[in-house]
Amino acid sequence: MLHMEVRLAYADSEIGLEVPDWVELDRYDLTAYDQAVTYSDFLECVNSGGGARLLEGELPLIIVNDGHRSTPTAQILEWLEKYDHRLIDAVHYLVACGTHGEPSPEHYRRIFGRFLDRIKPRLAWHDCTDISQMVRVGADHYQTDVWINRLAVRAKKVLVLTSVEPHYFAGFTGGRKSFFPGLTNRATIERNHNLANSLECRPLRLAGNPMAEHLDEMLRLFGTEKVFSIQVVSDAAHHIGQVFCGRIDKAFAEAVRASEALYARSAPKPYDLIMAEVRPPLDRSLYQVQKALEHCQTAVVDGGTVVVAAACQDGIGKRNFYELSDEWDRENNRPKDSIPRFGSHKLSRVLAMTRRINVKLYSQLPDDQPRRVFYEPVHDLQALMSECLETNNRKRLAIVHDAGHTVLKLAGAS
Repeated sequence: MLHMEVRLAYADSEIGLEVPDWVELDRYDLTAYDQAVTYSDFLECVNSGGGARLLEGELPLIIVNDGHRSTPTAQILEWLEKYDHRLIDAVHYLVACGTHGEPSPEHYRRIFGRFLDRIKPRLAWHDCTDISQMVRVGADHYQTDVWINRLAVRAKKVLVLTSVEPHYFAGFTGGRKSFFPGLTNRATIERNHNLANSLECRPLRLAGNPMAEHLDEMLRLFGTEKVFSIQVVSDAAHHIGQVFCGRIDKAFAEAVRASEALYARSAPKPYDLIMAEVRPPLDRSLYQVQKALEHCQTAVVDGGTVVVAAACQDGIGKRNFYELSDEWDRENNRPKDSIPRFGSHKLSRVLAMTRRINVKLYSQLPDDQPRRVFYEPVHDLQALMSECLETNNRKRLAIVHDAGHTVLKLAGAS
């Protein structure tokens, strides 16, 4: 029997798998742009978007993503230094952390690269638990207060540096997410994230997505007139292939179209088994790997299997969802007291999937940890492939590289 070898990135190495020739194999390779954006391209985009006003009068506050996102911030800073060195040496920076804590030294270096030491004296990070950092900007349609970091509110001009990729329940990252959840309070984040208990919240979907529509509503409360955004779309190697500048809503809409064209892949028909490779930084924790599962699960047959390959070197990650599992009503798929809390969506979505497909995880975690949040641990991917594909005449296999960003969409599905 002939075999084809496929390789999956895993931790700092690779895993080799032998696929028998009778298996129908589709591979969804890493995304790649033929040409990277140059400084000339960037300059043209900034100028056509009205960027000259950034340098008039008071310089802007610059908002960047934290180290849990793959945004190539340091590359954008290279361009900004050429554009005007004051955007490195004179402005204040604010890291949009959402519910994450202060970036670690490693994350700070990942975000700012060689510019960190120059920026550090004017660098702040957002703490969602510290309401004294924030200002109320209004109430959403739930008649609940919405807060945002006072540095962003008080700044006369704001420059947002972000990237746009598919997101497993917000539809897409980027744009408004730098403010919400990036710079808001924990209660607002929790209220927004609890909307993701609805499976109408899914990757690639914005219209009709309750969470995405709530994000748009909150951004309108903050206002966009003083915001200039630089939003990029990068491939799996973090090469910036497209850049969009100007009004945050307009640039976001343009970047969404480019991101979907790059990351959404059409699957001709459902698979019996999908092996989903997760790449850094999303491979480092149990909290983050759900993105890969969500991006692949709709392309699996009923009773089929998705196995996520992610080392989870940092362990569980944010523990709120993990600890909620102790008080989870598995029969009714909700908290035992029926009160949704931050992290509820992580449990409800995965458990709902396990009622249709098999959800598995290949990682470095002890078996009890993934099981507690509804993933079945796997120790031998080669054996799993044989087990899944040699029974019941099943033979369709997909290998999805960079499944934390690549989204499989069944041909003809809406």
